[in-house]
Order: sequence, then structure tokens, then C-alpha cells
Amino acid sequence: MMLNKEIKNLRVLWLAHTISQAGDAIYQLALIWLVLDMTQSTSITGIIAMSAYLPALIFGLYAGVFSDRGNRFKLMLFSNAAQALTVMLIPLALWNGIENAWFICGLAFLRSCFYTLFQPALQSFIPMLFAKEHIVKVNSILITSGQVAWMIGPFFAGVLLSIFSLINLFVVDALSFLFAIILLLFVNQPQKPYEDKLNSHWEDLKHGLSYLLSHKSILMMMIVTFINNLFIMGPAIVGIPILIKLSLRGSATDFAFVEGFMALGALFGSFLVTKLNKKFNNGIIWGAGLIIDGITFSFFFWADSIPMSMVMIFIHGIGIPMIMVSRTSIIQLYSPNKYHGRLFSVAHIGVVGTTALSSALIGIISDYINIKTIFLFIGIGASLCGFLGLSIKSIRKL
Repeated sequence: MMLNKEIKNLRVLWLAHTISQAGDAIYQLALIWLVLDMTQSTSITGIIAMSAYLPALIFGLYAGVFSDRGNRFKLMLFSNAAQALTVMLIPLALWNGIENAWFICGLAFLRSCFYTLFQPALQSFIPMLFAKEHIVKVNSILITSGQVAWMIGPFFAGVLLSIFSLINLFVVDALSFLFAIILLLFVNQPQKPYEDKLNSHWEDLKHGLSYLLSHKSILMMMIVTFINNLFIMGPAIVGIPILIKLSLRGSATDFAFVEGFMALGALFGSFLVTKLNKKFNNGIIWGAGLIIDGITFSFFFWADSIPMSMVMIFIHGIGIPMIMVSRTSIIQLYSPNKYHGRLFSVAHIGVVGTTALSSALIGIISDYINIKTIFLFIGIGASLCGFLGLSIKSIRKL
């Protein structure tokens, strides 16, 4: 049974994460649609989407080192404050007549640099706040904050777009970070002090990578994650808006509501994970999630209306928390806390870093191949990653 202090921390983290991720959902929707509308080019849209995720590839591992060496809580606060400031520069630039897609690209890159610091700090901070036997439950609950946020955010954006211009959505995102900072200040800090680090950053990085290489099951899970995200993330980030705008002739509001239905499916998936975890290992749930996540993207080959797309993406969303909750819990439960920052940085590279490459590729390929055909083959390839993961006995046992 959880202590009162743990319950309070869980509530605060959940609410702070929900607000900031709702802002993220609004920001991502606004950024992709703004660039697609500004340039009318799927290739440029893909490249700018890549720039928003590229920092994970460049700085991801060192972000984990910073997390393991320093105060993870202060790093989270700094990351949110820096992102708020960077996002506000976008509407300020547009209001002053600076309508340059490559300038927007630079700001998106900078915002993502600060975001890269947040995830390893948060994921390695969680085991310091909660008992080990509560980790899977805590992750399952916290992951619902993302699903609620990615449901509320796009729906809220759809309503705002009927009243305000697209530019104002960036202001909403900046404010979401400030609200999250205020809430995080109410977290009860862990009693365990942060350890002094005597090694250099480079030595710490090598130690973390050496640990990962020695833990074959986690290493293989990371590799499969890397391959899967090359398939799945570009269609998710760039392919969906291209499908809605260019293939189905929908509006920004339609895109917002489609994204909201994906989050609704993911929310259902989060509830499902807590039930499945009582009967199956995390490794099995993770592999099954990859299969569902992939094969449901193939369904978009037959999408011929916005309502049909909403139904399809709801089903697709169910697999997302099966992957995320299981992967996070495996790292937290099967590795020492002193390595968590570095290990979650590798996971962050697998999820966010490959999104950069995948987004650019989808943007370029969709200039030559119909987006529905891309979804068909990408979905099959992504689901095969799930079967590959489940074929590895050491992963199934986790």
C-alpha cells in the first residue's frame, strides 16, 4: 500500500505532466500544420519535423550523464522554463513579420535541446520517490497523463482554432510549462541525497554504456525499439497530417480531433496494461504492443474519410502504452538507479532520436509515393519488429 507522501507525489507529477504534455500536443499540431501551410511542401515539413527531434541523437547520451550526476529535480525545472521561453519566441517572431520556415526550424531545434534534458531526469527521479513494488503501477498511472494530455490537447486546440489563430497555440504551450513548474514545486523531495560524482562526464558515459552492453536483454530491447521507431514515428508525426490535409482534404481542426482520438485509444490501452501486467511479463506486453502499434497503421491504406481515420487511430492508440509502460518499468526494475539517467537517454534516443530520421524520410518519400501506400508497408514492417522482440527468450522473461 502506498504511503501518503507517495500518493501526493503521484498526484502532483501526474497533473504537472498532463498539463505540460497537453501543451506539447498543441505545440506539435501547431508546428507541423504551420510549416505545411507556410511551405506547401511535404519534404520541408519532414525536414523541420526532423529538426525538432534531432537533439536527442546529438545530445541524448550526455543528457543522461547530466541526470545521473546532478539534481534531477532541478534539471526538470530548468528544462521546463527553457522550453517555455523558446516556444514564446515563435509567436513573437510571427507577430513581427518574421515568417521564415527555417527560423522556425531553428527554434524547434532549440526547444527540443531543452526537452532532451527532461525525460531521463524524470524517469530516473521516479524510482527515488516510490517503493520498488509500486513502480509498474506508478508508471501505468503516469503514462495516462500523456494519453489524457494528447486527448485534451488536440480537442482544446480544435476549439481554440475556431476562436483564435494558429499562432496563439504556441502561447498556450509556453503557459503550460509555467503551470507545470509551479506544480512540481509541491513534490516532496526524496530523503536520499544525490551522490557525489568523482569521474569525468566521459567516464560516466562509458560506464553507463558498458552496463547496457552487459545486460543483453535490455540491450536487445533497445535495438528493436530503435528499428521499430524508424518505421513508426515518421508516419505518426508527419504522415498523419499529410494524410488529413492532402489526401482526405481535411482542416487543422480535423487533424486536432484525429490526434485526440489516438490519445483516447491510448488511454484505454493504459487501463489495459494494468490488467495484463497481472498475467503476463512486461517483455511479452511490450512485444505485443509493437505488433498492435504497427499493424494498425496499415489500416490507413483503406481510410477514405475523417471519421474512418478517427476509428482507425483509436485502435492504433491502444498499443502505445503497452510499449511505453512496459519498456519504462523494465529499465527501472532491472537496473540500478545510478544508471537510470544514461539508460533512459538511450531509450530516449530510440524513441525520439529516430523520430528525426523517420520524419524526414516520410516527408521526402511522400513526394513520390502516395501516403496511404506508405502507411500500408510501414505498418507491416513495424509489426514485424514486435514478432522479432517476442522471438527473443530473454526479453519475454523480463
